[in-house]
Amino acid sequence: ERLMVSDISKAQAAQRAGRAGRMSSGYCFRLYPEYAFETLEKTTMPEILRVNLAHVVLQLKGMGIHDPRTFDFLTVPNTQSLLKAFELLYALGAVDSTMNLTIYGKKMAKLPLDPIFSHLLLQSPKYECTAEMLTAVAMLSAENIFYRPGGGGGGSGAMEEEVGVASSMSKASAAHRRFASHEGDLPTLLAVYQAWRKEAVYIPSSMGGMKAQKRQIRDNKGSKGMGKLPHGEWCTRNFISGRALVRAHDVRNQLSEICSRTEEKNGLGMDVFASCGAEMESFFKCVCAGLFLQVASRMQSIVEIKKGGSRNLAANNLRGRYKTKIGGEEVSIHPASAMFGRNPAPKCVVYTELLVTKKTYIRGVTQVREEWLTDIAPQFFKREATS
Repeated sequence: ERLMVSDISKAQAAQRAGRAGRMSSGYCFRLYPEYAFETLEKTTMPEILRVNLAHVVLQLKGMGIHDPRTFDFLTVPNTQSLLKAFELLYALGAVDSTMNLTIYGKKMAKLPLDPIFSHLLLQSPKYECTAEMLTAVAMLSAENIFYRPGGGGGGSGAMEEEVGVASSMSKASAAHRRFASHEGDLPTLLAVYQAWRKEAVYIPSSMGGMKAQKRQIRDNKGSKGMGKLPHGEWCTRNFISGRALVRAHDVRNQLSEICSRTEEKNGLGMDVFASCGAEMESFFKCVCAGLFLQVASRMQSIVEIKKGGSRNLAANNLRGRYKTKIGGEEVSIHPASAMFGRNPAPKCVVYTELLVTKKTYIRGVTQVREEWLTDIAPQFFKREATS
């Protein structure tokens, strides 16, 4: 699945202007010329024509609709998009060669997740890391976990403001480094959540909120709760989005409830407390098994080296440049990734999404071993012959 950067429509532009005028009347300044506005589409294309339909198809199959093309959609999706969705589900083992839902597919349909993430989570019992994978998948569902100060302005205080922003950005980078994992983004997100649970106290507003958090810290003073901070204060100190973290926590609780329920109660009967502990290789193998369709290997280029008048050809690593194993597309690691700029760059990585701007970036990047692929998905990857 790709995240494409695209223009808004005229209808969206008008809606945004309306939102700006809710408090009082004023002027709307668009950050593009009028001729650019005139080139925009009148209305926005329906979402069902723009997104990956794998989750839609899986849900329809779970409801007993054998052929989704016969479903009465408000906007009929492209047949090619439906076929691509079936191809993905077949590769994940959710449907068989006759396009019927498999037992594994029925389990995937119970999870309110993209099929790729459902598959990732369902692989965890095999590698005994269900607790860690629940956290990783929940954190992936909450965007922008890391808060990075920015902004700018003009006027007499512009210089002081820039210095202040630079100082805040420096503090944020330092705070984020304590969570950063050498192996990639998923273990980094895992480290954030685990640190939050260990060092902070969170009680939702419906159960008392900030007052209840402070009361619990005060009552536990001198015990194992000593040194903990209220949720908001912990997030501020570590430059973490409190709202995104709470969303991830809520998603994890929901997924945990579905996974722990017995199959008789429409659950999955999984042990949600199964943990790999410090044995993180099991976690990385599970990540590789779940994201095997989204693998990229480091690219190399042949460069000419001149030495003493003679010419030699040598392989030169294109730092940060990768080629996807399936599709053969050239991609780069996103600058916001924990893997960005790593030297030496990992030989093989998996990723959670593609972002297409002027370049094609991969996000949610985690290092894996290439030899794992032939054991996990031998139908897609062949073991290289050795001499």
